[in-house]
Amino acid sequence: MSIDREQYDWWTSLKHGGLLIAPGKLGQYFPAEIESLPRRQTELLRRDLTRFIPGDSQSLTYLLDTVLEEVLGLDRRLWFKGNQVGTEWAQKAITGETIRPRRVWVDAYEHALPVFVERDITRIGIGRGRRTTSRVVEWLRKADKKVALLTNGRQWRLIHAGADYDAWAESDTDQWFIEGQPSAQVDALRILLNPGTLGTDSTEATPLLWTAIQASRQGQAELSAELGERVRRAVELLIRESAVSINTVHDTATFTNNDLYIAAN
Repeated sequence: MSIDREQYDWWTSLKHGGLLIAPGKLGQYFPAEIESLPRRQTELLRRDLTRFIPGDSQSLTYLLDTVLEEVLGLDRRLWFKGNQVGTEWAQKAITGETIRPRRVWVDAYEHALPVFVERDITRIGIGRGRRTTSRVVEWLRKADKKVALLTNGRQWRLIHAGADYDAWAESDTDQWFIEGQPSAQVDALRILLNPGTLGTDSTEATPLLWTAIQASRQGQAELSAELGERVRRAVELLIRESAVSINTVHDTATFTNNDLYIAAN
């Protein structure tokens, strides 16, 4: 199932790696549009983006506060920052170093969004940024968490990691304002990461974002299984229809049934 690129331009505006959310699941879990960012939050975002200096700790802190609390609407009272992030959020990497998010948002029902901050990398996923991304994926697997946000202030990457795969969607601040107004990429962050998608009203319920990711992975597995079954039936049909020729060749060559099946594939 394809999506309307104009209707879901907030999703198609992002950079993607792997299957985070299947396009066909967007309409089931997320709105096609969102109300414009209020003027106050727009001006705060514009101000902090303008004064942000890559590698500068203070300007990055201001930008983090504005994006996470003002733009995404994640209550500042529910954030743990810096030294407030306890050892229960730390994981030992395979290299021996300790991996711990810089910030963690935790709602009343223990649903969380860990945020990893790397101010000294130029590009997430490239060069030195590749190692940083790998560390977040390793942390997610060890901590048994569904998603995390990784940013250097410029790129904001939402990462999901399974046992043997990972996937992500990334927004870039260079694309946050178009003709002076917040762009589809800002809408994307607001739609994907907000109290309604990250939290629920009980500890047993699964947050909407997690549900969309799980449904996408299940759909992918079902599709792979169906395609595998169709390939099997096609191979068997090919062999059956070619029986006369195969028997003729079999009289002059030596091969097993397994060799035949592999050749047909």
